[in-house]
Amino acid sequence: MDALGLLLLAGGLTVAILGGPRFDVLGITISLRSELRLFSWAATLLLFRFVRNPQRSVLGRFLAAARRPGPSDEAELFGQRGPRQRLQEFAVLFGAFGALVAVHSWPQVIRLGWVSDLGDPLFSIWRISWISHQLIRDPMHLFDGNMFHPEPLTLTYSDPVLVPAAMIAPLLWADGHPVVVYNLLFLSGFALSGVTMFLLVRALTGLRAAAAVAGAIFAIYPYRYEHYSHLELQMTMWMPLALYALHRTLARERLRDGLAMGAAFALQTLSCLYYGLFFLIYVLPLTAILWIGHRSTWRAARSLAAGAVLAVLLVLPVAIAFTKSKPTVGARDRHIVEYYSADLADYFDANRRSRLYGKLIQPGDPERELFPGITPVAIAAVGLWPPLSAARIGSALAGALAFDASLGMNGWSYPWLYEHVGPFRSLRVPARFSILLGMTLAILGGYGAARLIRRWPLQRWAIAGGLIALTAIEAQPALPLERVWQHPPAIYHSLAEGAGAVLAEFPMAGSEEQYFIDTRYLYFSTVHWQKLVNGNSGFFPPSYRELIERMRDFPSEPALAYLRQRGVTHLALHGAFYEDPGYYNEVTAQLDARPDLERVAAVSWGGSESRLYRFRQRRLAQGERE
Repeated sequence: MDALGLLLLAGGLTVAILGGPRFDVLGITISLRSELRLFSWAATLLLFRFVRNPQRSVLGRFLAAARRPGPSDEAELFGQRGPRQRLQEFAVLFGAFGALVAVHSWPQVIRLGWVSDLGDPLFSIWRISWISHQLIRDPMHLFDGNMFHPEPLTLTYSDPVLVPAAMIAPLLWADGHPVVVYNLLFLSGFALSGVTMFLLVRALTGLRAAAAVAGAIFAIYPYRYEHYSHLELQMTMWMPLALYALHRTLARERLRDGLAMGAAFALQTLSCLYYGLFFLIYVLPLTAILWIGHRSTWRAARSLAAGAVLAVLLVLPVAIAFTKSKPTVGARDRHIVEYYSADLADYFDANRRSRLYGKLIQPGDPERELFPGITPVAIAAVGLWPPLSAARIGSALAGALAFDASLGMNGWSYPWLYEHVGPFRSLRVPARFSILLGMTLAILGGYGAARLIRRWPLQRWAIAGGLIALTAIEAQPALPLERVWQHPPAIYHSLAEGAGAVLAEFPMAGSEEQYFIDTRYLYFSTVHWQKLVNGNSGFFPPSYRELIERMRDFPSEPALAYLRQRGVTHLALHGAFYEDPGYYNEVTAQLDARPDLERVAAVSWGGSESRLYRFRQRRLAQGERE
C-alpha cells in the first residue's frame, strides 16, 4: 500500500508536468489527465495505511524522522557569539562570496562604469537615484517620479526597488557616480544571496562546507545571468533569511523569531514585488510540513501571526500607492501572461549568455531560458535520497509548487492564482517563479553536500570545493558590456533644480520597439530632476502613447502646439541619437527659425551636438488679458 501510494503520487506529479494519457479500451474511455484525482487517491491510501499501522507506514516513518531534535539556530551549532563576532563573520562571508561573484562575472567588477545594455540598467539607475533624491527632499511624493508628466504615481508603473535604493542611498548622497553605485548594488545582490543561503543551510545541516556549496549555487544560479539587466530580480537575499526565521519559529515558538520572519518577508517584498508575492505562495506548503513535523503548537501560530501583522504594516504604504494607480495601470492582458509562461522544454534551454551551454543548447524565448545546470540538480537529488526530514520534504514540495507556478497558464496553480488573487493579475512573467526553484535546489544541494561530506568527512573541503567548481563552470557567463556616458550633455546646466521646467527629449520613439530610448533621458535627468513628458517603465500610460503618436511629424506646428498644451517648457535634442545626422540639422534649423523658441544652449556631445530650446512666453493681446 505504501508503494502504491507513492506510485500514485509520482503519477500525479508526472501528469501535472507532462500531461496524462487518454485511451479507449473495449469502448470504455480511460483518462489519466487529472493530477488532482491521482493526488487524492494517493493521500487517501497513505492515510488509510497510517491509521492501520502508524509505526511502520511511510507517513509514520516520516513523522518519526521529522520529530528528531535538530539544530534550529546557528548559536546551538557553533556556540554563543556576540555582535562583534557576528559582524566579523558577515564581513568574511561577504568577502568570500563577493570574490566568487567578482571572478564569475568578470570583467564586470573592473568595469563599474559599464552595463549589460542601455535599456533596463539605465532605468534602474534612474529608480535608485530618484528614491535617494526624494528621501531627503520630499518623501511624501516619493512615488511621483519625474517621468510621464503630468501623470502621478509613476514610480508604481514598475517595481520601485525601495529597500535596495535605501541601502545604497548613502553612496549617492556622497556624490558617488550613479552607474558605479548601481553596479555595486547589482553585484551585491548576488553576494548577499550567497551569504544568507550559507547561514540558512549551515543552521539546517550544521556543516560550513555544505553551506558554502548551497551559497555558491544560489549566488551564481544561471537564472541570474538570464536577467543580468534586471536589478530587482537579483535582490533575493531576504528569502533565505525569512526561511531561517521560519524554521526557528516552528522549532522554538518564540515571538521574536516570528517577527524576524515578518520583517524579512517585508524586506523581500519591498526589494522585489514579484518575489514577495511568489515567496508568499512558496512558504505555504513548507510551513504546513514543518508544522506537522515539529508538532508545533498555537504559540508558534501566535508568533507567525505577529510576524504577518508586522509585514503588512511595513508593506501597507506601498500597497496603498499601487492601489491608487491601479485604475490607470489595470491588469496584464492574459495573452501576454500566456506568452511569458514557461513549459517543460524551457527548462532545457540554456540562457544565451551561458559560456558552456550557449553554443550547445539553442537559447529559447527571452525570460524563459531556465536551464538550471546539471550539478545543482544532481546534488539536490542526493539531498532528497531517503531517509528524509520534514525540512527536506517541505522544501521539495515548495520547490515543486514553484516549478508548477513558473509554468504559468501551462500549469495548474497559476491560472487559479491569476483568477482569484488580485495582485497576480498585475504580473507579466510567471516564469520568474523559477528563481524559487533555484533556491530550493540550493537548499537541497546543501543537504546533498552534507550527505557526501558525512560519508567522507576528512575530504569535506575537497568535496565542497569540487562541487562549487563544477557549479561555477556550468554557470559561467559571457558578458558583453556597454559603456555608459560618464556625464550627460552639459545643456542641462542651465536648468536650476526646482525651476519648474517640463522637458520633451528628442528623438522620441517611433514605435513600441523603440520605447527603450527614453531610458537615456531618464538617466540624463539625474543631473537636473526636471519633469519629463518622456518615460520608460513596465507600463506606458495612454498619455505617453498619445505623445508618441502626435510627435511623428515633429517639428510641425501641430506637434509643437501639442507640446505647449502638455505644459512643455523646454525641448532637448541630441544629434548623437539621430540615425541621420542630416535630419538632425534639418530639425534644428526649423526650430532656430521659429520666433516662439529660444535656443538656450548648444554643446558638443557624443561625437555630435546637443541643444536645449525654451518656449518663449506668449504676450497676451489686450482682449485676452481682459
